[in-house]
Amino acid sequence: MKKNAKKTLITIIVLALLAITAYESYSVVAPNERGVQVMLGEVTGSVLEPGVHFHPPFVSVIKKYSIVPKSMNINFSVGTDGAITKDMQTVGSQVTVFYRYDGAKIMDAVTKYTESLLGNVITKSLIASIKESIGKYSIYELVENQDKITADVSVSLKEKLAEYPIEVTQLTISNWDWSDDFDKNIKETMNRTQQVRQAEQDLKLAETNAQKQVAEAEAQKKAAEQMAEAELIKAQKAAEAKQVEADALAYYNAKVAQNYQVEIKLKELEIELEKAKKWDGRQVPEYVPLTASGAIVTLPEAKK
Repeated sequence: MKKNAKKTLITIIVLALLAITAYESYSVVAPNERGVQVMLGEVTGSVLEPGVHFHPPFVSVIKKYSIVPKSMNINFSVGTDGAITKDMQTVGSQVTVFYRYDGAKIMDAVTKYTESLLGNVITKSLIASIKESIGKYSIYELVENQDKITADVSVSLKEKLAEYPIEVTQLTISNWDWSDDFDKNIKETMNRTQQVRQAEQDLKLAETNAQKQVAEAEAQKKAAEQMAEAELIKAQKAAEAKQVEADALAYYNAKVAQNYQVEIKLKELEIELEKAKKWDGRQVPEYVPLTASGAIVTLPEAKK
């Protein structure tokens, strides 16, 4: 019984050792990782891609590096650490940079650098890049050109980190800050700007009212001119009507006079006709003889 128990114990120990040995002889590199084999403190082989990788147990390990982007926040205070603008104003801001290990340079990350050293390199390079970019603008231009500043800082940072086994994936700048004195100046400037805008609005309102009055005066003048023109046309029409009436009356009178003369002529013809009917054949002198005193001379009757 004791021998069997001892054999069983030895078997269990051997199996346990085999299991531990098997477990220590392979590593799994995830899809978002890259691996490097380190044997007795020395890097061997090349960068290991995602998958299962076997290695000598106990004397070697697979060191893994995640290529998922990491973030780093850096705050610039308004004091001595702040950036100087083109108009010599000190500003602060909060910068967040996202970076990751470059899969093609993992071997350099293992053999040349430590994670803390790379963090310091990123911080110093970022500070230099942002100060260079902010120095190109005045403090009044920062917010307006924030997108351009962000792009410039990102390009500059990538250039500075080109020799290191990391790559910048994204960068953001936010929370601009400046001194209390400048903040006071901004408020005063905003108040003056508001006053200027109010004055401009008042001037525009006055101009609008003046233009309205001019338009109303012109409208009244035009209405008066139109009314005067209408009255003139009305007077002309009335005069023309009176002239037509006068012409009609004159025409009527002329016709009446003409008819009267015709009637007189007809009357004369009737008288002549009556005379002709009553004529006895004697010659009637064409004139009536008068004496010196004006008496009518009695002519002797003609013998029959």
